[in-house]
Amino acid sequence: MRAPLLFALALAVLAGCKLEPRQPVGAAEPTAEAAAPMPDRPPLPGAQPAPPPDAPPPPTTADGKAAVTLYVTEWCPYCQQAREYMAAEDIPHRVVDIEKDEAGAREYQARGGTGGIPLVAVGTRVMEGWNEDVARDMLDQGGYD
Repeated sequence: MRAPLLFALALAVLAGCKLEPRQPVGAAEPTAEAAAPMPDRPPLPGAQPAPPPDAPPPPTTADGKAAVTLYVTEWCPYCQQAREYMAAEDIPHRVVDIEKDEAGAREYQARGGTGGIPLVAVGTRVMEGWNEDVARDMLDQGGYD
């Protein structure tokens, strides 16, 4: 009785879709150095570490908040949930369809995408898959409180 409940909770924590095992057009393999942790805060549960320190600074909005980008596909239900959440919370964000945008697919991999979607990027923090609680925490840290 407990096993199905635990399995369902585990799925709910890190919900997301997985792309077929093929590389996006023009994409390079991710490197181990791209997973360097940020010294100021431990990674969030379900979130990936920030890009390496030599990466360009994250874009910000005109009011100084961390820029939000969703790397998605058209068919993924979790990508749709992420888009709906951002719209409902009135969070300004950019949507990149990694199957239709070659440059976006390279950007997805450069941000740490390894095949899971959506990839939610808030400043330097990224989450592969969809978890509303983790997204809310990332947004709070990005200035969207």
